Amino acid sequence: MGIAPGCLAYHDRMQSDVPDEVRRLIGVVKRRRHEVTARDIKRFAQAIGETNPVHWDEEFARASRHGGIVAPPLFCQSLTYEDVPLEELPPDGSPLELAVPLPATRTVGGGSEYTVHRLVRPGDVIEISSTLKDVYAKQGRSGPLYMVVVETTFTDAQNQPVASEVATYIRRA
Repeated sequence: MGIAPGCLAYHDRMQSDVPDEVRRLIGVVKRRRHEVTARDIKRFAQAIGETNPVHWDEEFARASRHGGIVAPPLFCQSLTYEDVPLEELPPDGSPLELAVPLPATRTVGGGSEYTVHRLVRPGDVIEISSTLKDVYAKQGRSGPLYMVVVETTFTDAQNQPVASEVATYIRRA
């Protein structure tokens, strides 16, 4: 699907609203590791209201089809952003990973596609790789909106996929 000829000038103008210094960040990968503990899993399950004891009761979990404690399917979502002091976050509270130099001060989630390849267990060492995939502008009712597309992959110590997400965030002035 291409851009209709009548829309090409508008598209080019909106793309020129994305600063070159931001365009240079597209494709940059940031990596870090996290060793998952049973406490991490239990706290995530509690935070989302998940009451299945397979997420926190070792005896129950051992007798289950999983053979031990497993995290809820979206657990890796809790690893997406680095844990930093609140004073280091932008004024809108958005994660540092979204701090690209745009003329925008507010960020909201615009949607995501999340894939779970396997459940996480205590002791798993997860490598989190986040890549800025794209940044583009659209015209909103009150001015330009910047779409920031981030792909995050979660792999285990054997470099096998655990989960992945492509998320779009909307930044505006």
